[in-house]
Amino acid sequence: MSKKAVCMAVFFVLLMEAAGAAAYTAVAEPALFGAHVLVADLWGQGQPSLLLGKEGGVFVLEESEPQPLIEVPGRVTALAAGDLTGDFRPDLALGTDRGGALYLYTERGGIWERHGHAQYLWDTIVGLDIHDFNNDGWGDVVALTDRGEAFVYLSREGNLFPLWKSPSGEVVVGMEVADVDGNGYPDLVYALRSGYVGVLTWGGEEFVTLWENYPWGAVESLLIIPHASSPEWLVVTSQKMFYAWRWQNGEVITSRKFEATALGEHLFYIPQQGLLSLSGVTGISLFDLETSGVVERWRVPGLYGDHAFYFAGELYFRDKTQAYLRLVEGSPQWRLFVGDKEVTGFIDVLQRDGELFFSLLDLAPVLGLALNLEGSWQVTGAAGDVALWPGQTVLGWQGLLVPLANPVVEEAGVPYVPVDVLSLLGWTVQIDFLRQQVTFLENWGWWV
Repeated sequence: MSKKAVCMAVFFVLLMEAAGAAAYTAVAEPALFGAHVLVADLWGQGQPSLLLGKEGGVFVLEESEPQPLIEVPGRVTALAAGDLTGDFRPDLALGTDRGGALYLYTERGGIWERHGHAQYLWDTIVGLDIHDFNNDGWGDVVALTDRGEAFVYLSREGNLFPLWKSPSGEVVVGMEVADVDGNGYPDLVYALRSGYVGVLTWGGEEFVTLWENYPWGAVESLLIIPHASSPEWLVVTSQKMFYAWRWQNGEVITSRKFEATALGEHLFYIPQQGLLSLSGVTGISLFDLETSGVVERWRVPGLYGDHAFYFAGELYFRDKTQAYLRLVEGSPQWRLFVGDKEVTGFIDVLQRDGELFFSLLDLAPVLGLALNLEGSWQVTGAAGDVALWPGQTVLGWQGLLVPLANPVVEEAGVPYVPVDVLSLLGWTVQIDFLRQQVTFLENWGWWV
């Protein structure tokens, strides 16, 4: 990694919640910020690279630095690699935010040259894929726009011709390609937000519907899971119903159907790993898929994203600021400060369900608190007295019962308190998850 990347990298640690699992560190990858990322073996040598679609063109990541590959007007918002010209070598399709321009590029003598005519979808292209649907040796292009419109173009002698467009007024939430019925032709599986899943197959001159279904609820995610016999396609709906289908004995059967409330809004299949769930509530989780349910292997709470990919044995995800981070094994230790003074090691910390709890016995001498642990726990601070009860989500303060967001915890006879207790004792607690740092600041004057 270059000195520049090292200086810019930001580290933060989040404790995984599976029994016996290690902690993970999320390492910022500044070179990927704001990019559309594609994992592709661009030169056909069995060594995948990271291709980045950014403002001004396509870049390849080499030693943590983006190197220019193709110059394009506008911002590249989608990329796909595949054989478009029938020469058994990878070509590139790329989409932009300028009129939804779709360009094709092929490599000749180490230089990437544009070929064919551009297509304009008149909306930002957010997804691309290349597959030979009619088996004529020329890769065809699947495109998805920001408005949720999907298009399929047949490729003939380097030019694209419209084949299919998604139903007007509908929003496509996912498209996958696989040979569903085992006839040697790739099929297009797509899902509409309104609650529809369909499979299109090549019918000689056009796409025809092979199968369709209407699951309960709006579709949130669509995935394909490859199997030795036949691929399995699955959806998760807004009702948190999990449906899966596959081809068997000449027809499509329902292979799984169950409630999956633990799964998040964004779902990804990671080969040899499992189902990666990105949830705006519970964070990032990895699940094993079983016949009648999913089993959580680990979870990183407090970490949220909307896209993920797997590269070189590591998981990458994109957060809502368009920053990419890489999950690596790390240490769960937090650094603690009282004002400018570091007190790490003097205060024990528990982390449960993404929330922090602090040992009251350790806090007392550091923050100047007085304790009486007979009966209810009586704590006196600069702002007054509070009464605490183990396991309760209320505390006593000035004759009132004040609700707490999290209960007071007792661990091996030691009381641990959440941060909202300390505000009633005259202290503000600042938690920086990005830097794994907690700062206690004394409130001067009247408590607020």
